[in-house]
Amino acid sequence: MADWIPIALSRDVPVGITRAVIVDTREVMIWRGEDGVAQVWEDRCPHRGMRLSLGFVRGNALNCLYHGWQYGAGANCLRIPAHPDLTVPPTIRANAFAAAETGGMVWMSDDSAAPPPQLPALTPVISLAIEVAPERVLAELGGSTAEPLIELPFAADTLQIGWHRVHAAKTMLHATGAGADIGAATAHLRALRQNLEQGVAA
Repeated sequence: MADWIPIALSRDVPVGITRAVIVDTREVMIWRGEDGVAQVWEDRCPHRGMRLSLGFVRGNALNCLYHGWQYGAGANCLRIPAHPDLTVPPTIRANAFAAAETGGMVWMSDDSAAPPPQLPALTPVISLAIEVAPERVLAELGGSTAEPLIELPFAADTLQIGWHRVHAAKTMLHATGAGADIGAATAHLRALRQNLEQGVAA
């Protein structure tokens, strides 16, 4: 995996919400507590493997839906309801990834040694699933799979297109812009998706 990958628009993960995402066939989830910080974890409770994206956020903690195990923002288990007096061992943790927000997007990394990209605050446009391999999508956009971000000229603006591979034949795009006409930019990207998907079907 590249050092940092954009996996969602920040606006799509408001406080108190969980969101499931597939990144290169891996099931991950994003959640945001009251402190406003986005967390990116493997979408699996270490207890019984339940999807943590089905859980619920209370304050700055995430609670698994199955048995109510509660995890703090540092991914450590804080409380096991069936054993309320237990001091939870520090080895019980969710699998967390490095996470950052920049350019209006949530980014994840397997290795937080490299700093995340530094982008200005940008206006969210749209996240779009395209049922086409990333190599084909990025070639159409004039980009490369070596880069997680593509600049796409549009009208008087330049759209910043973050992307991630869902699997071999599906790509997610996350578009932001400095002063984009959001309606027109959205229509442009949806037309691009239609053309790409029709090309594959043909």
